[in-house]
Amino acid sequence: MMNDTNIPEQLIARYLNGDCSMEDEELLFRWVKAKAENEKRFLHIKDVWDASWQTSHRDTEQLLKFYQRQAVQKRSRTWPTWLPGAAAAAVLFIGFLLGSLLQPELGNSQAQVESYYVPQGSKSELVLADGTKVKLNADSRLEISADFSAKNRVVTLAGEGYFEVQSDASHPFTVQTDKFDVLVTGTKFNVSSYAEDQRISTTLSEGKIKLTTIKKQVVELNPGEKVSFDQQTMQAKLTKTDVNSDLAWVNGEFIFKDIPFPDLVKRLERWYDVKLIYQSKELEAITYSGKFKNQETIWQVLDALKLTSPIGYKKTNFREFELIYQPM
Repeated sequence: MMNDTNIPEQLIARYLNGDCSMEDEELLFRWVKAKAENEKRFLHIKDVWDASWQTSHRDTEQLLKFYQRQAVQKRSRTWPTWLPGAAAAAVLFIGFLLGSLLQPELGNSQAQVESYYVPQGSKSELVLADGTKVKLNADSRLEISADFSAKNRVVTLAGEGYFEVQSDASHPFTVQTDKFDVLVTGTKFNVSSYAEDQRISTTLSEGKIKLTTIKKQVVELNPGEKVSFDQQTMQAKLTKTDVNSDLAWVNGEFIFKDIPFPDLVKRLERWYDVKLIYQSKELEAITYSGKFKNQETIWQVLDALKLTSPIGYKKTNFREFELIYQPM
């Protein structure tokens, strides 16, 4: 019988690693529920585990391979600032290591497209040659042509990015995506264009933008407006929007208002670099409203969903959870 004052660290470790038997899991949960300090200690250990996974030897090697792949694709104008919380130390260490191992490519690199990719669980920001500031969300790629300059301002985006464009009416700035192009002269706006999302969109914070779709539709936006498209039909929906909610990710927050459950799952997967699995059709019909901060771990987010929605969860593998429909 487990003493209530003892911390079953090996049992907790097996549970977090997905190696816990049903009997051990029941024993662990009895210990957690026995005292408030037991539950607090358990949640603390979960948070430390969740935050520290990226600094393991195995994942450090994976991050090193990622930077090696990126180094042969680009000559960085500005080294991206990575913002994934606990992963920052590991990433900065790897960046420092590569700085002594890898040199920028010469010769043909002048004609290459510069490609900036942000993996899941991270964010990045950079400043382009014309002074435009760009913030990239998780699982996003920005490509910049080799001849990009203050007079030739064209970039390609896959994923989500927030742009603060330096004003120049004589030389418009263009963001190209698979389904639409955004043309501006000087403004602040957000583009969300993930290939796997049902809807893609652009939100305007300041200035004015002109958007042209692959179907030759033209939409002009004023501050506080958002245009979204169903990727299958490319039917446009222009609305007034809460700009602070749409741009919350820039400041490390997610603010959801009646978001469909499948879209919520995709966003959480990108933000936390996890896999969320579900099979229940009832979950697909749910819409969710809520607010999360970047400091919260995936465990805390799932616990919040469990308390406020008919959603339960269990850990099934490393960085993998199953979401379960549980009527409230």
